[in-house]
Amino acid sequence: MKAKITLLFVLYSIFTLSQVGINTANPQGIFNVDGAKDNALSGTPSTAQQLNDFSISSSGKVGIGTTVPSARLEINNGSTNGAIKIVDGTQGVNKVLMSDANGLGTWQGLSSIKSTVTGIFPNPQVSTNSDGGAAPKYTGVYIDLAQGRYVINAGLTFFNYSGTRYWLHPYLSTSTTSIQQVGFVHQGPAGANTSYAGVMSQSGTSGNDNTLNFIVGSSVINVTASTLRIYLLVENRPSNFWTYPSGAQENFLYAVPIQ
Repeated sequence: MKAKITLLFVLYSIFTLSQVGINTANPQGIFNVDGAKDNALSGTPSTAQQLNDFSISSSGKVGIGTTVPSARLEINNGSTNGAIKIVDGTQGVNKVLMSDANGLGTWQGLSSIKSTVTGIFPNPQVSTNSDGGAAPKYTGVYIDLAQGRYVINAGLTFFNYSGTRYWLHPYLSTSTTSIQQVGFVHQGPAGANTSYAGVMSQSGTSGNDNTLNFIVGSSVINVTASTLRIYLLVENRPSNFWTYPSGAQENFLYAVPIQ
């Protein structure tokens, strides 16, 4: 009976206190996998030998490419770029790993490394006129944006043939026939009601200088879709109240990425 107890005590000590090594008779830490089976039989493996190792230290630190991790997770990839790869559907060129409030990380694009996006104007140019209908008029101008927040700046040239002053509202929309915001939201106080606005004035009855107007403004939006095409629409008015020439050299539409 005494011999059995002694044996059990020895076996218990081996299983509870020993180190575990796979492909190595000289495990480092409490668990060590030597991928290339090139570690020495004694002593600490060289830096080159450790590059193919996986180890767990007695304090619970995990090392990949090192048997002496100094952090909870340490990856040593030597001189080869790209020690970590996370593929979850959010990855993309020039993206960085960003954390949410709970520490969950996803790949996201930073506005500081995003380029300004310019709108696309029809070629050849077109002239859009109010026609008295209930639906807003599509100008033929659009912009393609990736997910993120932007300041969209717009400048529109109009001819006012109504003989009166009135407010006119251009809109950003994901539809060419109605005002819709599917895949993006406005961040400004007006919400989805308007993007830009200006007073149309007329000092005479004829001539470009008497009828010419220009609406300019900015709108902060958050694009929630992965990619999105946004169209530039204009509030409709009675027939031939206004004309928008897409080819006017003063026109512009561009989006500046922001945080």
